Amino acid sequence: MTEHFQYVMVGSGVAAVTVARSLLAKDPNTSILLLEAGPRVERGDRRSWWDYVLSERKPYDFCYDVKGENKTVGDINWGYDGARIMGYGGSTGHWGAWSLRYQPEDFELRTNTGEGADWPISYDDLHPYYEQAEHYLSVCGELGESWNSHRRDQPFPRPDFGYTAADGVMLEAFVKCGIEPGKMPIARFRKCMTTGTCKYCPINARFTAHDVLDELRADPRYSNLEVRCLSPVTKLHADGKAHIGAVEYIDLGSGETRRVTADQFIVAAGTYESAKLLMASQSGYHPDGVGNANDLVGRHIVSHSFLRVRGTISKNPRRWLQELDFPTLMSRTFDSPDQQEDGKIFIFKNRALPNTDIASLMIAGKTREEIRDELSGPADYELQAFYEEKGLYANRLLARPGRNRFGLPLTTIQYTREPRFKERTDRQLARMQPVLEEMNAKDIKTFVDDPGGHHATSTCRMGVDEKEGVTDRNMQVFGIDNLYICSNAAFPTCTAVNPTLTLTAMALRLGDHLNDKVLTRARVGAMA
Repeated sequence: MTEHFQYVMVGSGVAAVTVARSLLAKDPNTSILLLEAGPRVERGDRRSWWDYVLSERKPYDFCYDVKGENKTVGDINWGYDGARIMGYGGSTGHWGAWSLRYQPEDFELRTNTGEGADWPISYDDLHPYYEQAEHYLSVCGELGESWNSHRRDQPFPRPDFGYTAADGVMLEAFVKCGIEPGKMPIARFRKCMTTGTCKYCPINARFTAHDVLDELRADPRYSNLEVRCLSPVTKLHADGKAHIGAVEYIDLGSGETRRVTADQFIVAAGTYESAKLLMASQSGYHPDGVGNANDLVGRHIVSHSFLRVRGTISKNPRRWLQELDFPTLMSRTFDSPDQQEDGKIFIFKNRALPNTDIASLMIAGKTREEIRDELSGPADYELQAFYEEKGLYANRLLARPGRNRFGLPLTTIQYTREPRFKERTDRQLARMQPVLEEMNAKDIKTFVDDPGGHHATSTCRMGVDEKEGVTDRNMQVFGIDNLYICSNAAFPTCTAVNPTLTLTAMALRLGDHLNDKVLTRARVGAMA
């Protein structure tokens, strides 16, 4: 007998979990199935943490893409390594928890620059959901910075992480260069122990979808919520032109292929898998895949390129070391409307520098005095930036033959940079370099790193109609009455900052939309 749920969600990351939480808050009896391709990795496990500390082997390393499985074509390499976790809770299992809102102009990129795309919603549409998302994620931040003060109704839920001592020399250089310093908003709800192991926190101090999902499953009110790991979804089955009837998935434990039906389907499988699933769901109704009648699925893929300026200061008399595994000093001075045409940048101090491996010096037999001299000597500093690229139709994601160990199709990404990329990034690097010069750093070098999957977006982007996008303003696939894409795939642009806070806000908005849809159906039924 085929199982049936009110909602089937593909994926178990922050998007799926947030939508499920919203639906259950409205009606605890709602039946929801989350299908997750990867396994569950225990969090806050002391032995796993010690393994990480001693060997730098993260407990979820086996959930990453394996080198050589996925490919890049085009003139730019696309980075896959360490970009996503395929598993319970998704990539919030390793995220840095940087939680920044997009700016109002980010929703009008094409209007302002003639490039990229506009969003079919505005900043004002998302503003109340940003407020909710910051409380849900427990974001620590500073209200007084210029990019925050005039666009907020409420302060951050928790106080900011102060600047570290190691920030001092770069902080002074920011001010001298006319760059407004800011404190990184971070989704952390417990006091940090400063272990430097944020990618696997020993006290679970950072928000993860894993923890929220555990809490939902443990709540006796939500007895109709179910999660199945190691269950990759391989196809959406349409039972009409405008309706999805079932999903097909593989039970990796038994090797069986199974189907589940539902009233509504939410694909929350990230930028790669959401697009590949739509393309794989071919039928007589959808010969090129669901939502792909206009060849837009997989198109416009875009991510951040990484700009860096590094130099060495001659002395470190206070023996400063970076204490945390996330930056505390950042600025959005160049993430502003006047930089939008060049491609905005979001700058921050390298989270790993300055650093000296004291343990290795001790193992090498260095004396206390020798170690002190080493710490007091030359120190490397680096200013980094996420650079906003504009999505191009020719840049696309495709599935390639074969599957990975979790049953997901392999990936090929075709990526070429827009013609003015070097000219524009040279100008942005020129805005960053004076910071290192003001610090009296020597041997200053600049770098432009390739884009990759960490912040990839736009493969099922929203648009005003099906000729412009795959999904509408509510992330519903055009022409399909019960299918939604709730992932970074639906973002029309990448902007200059991390996408997770915005994805969480969009998931909260979708939760409201789905709850309203239930209410509307109930009213129509009552009238009938």
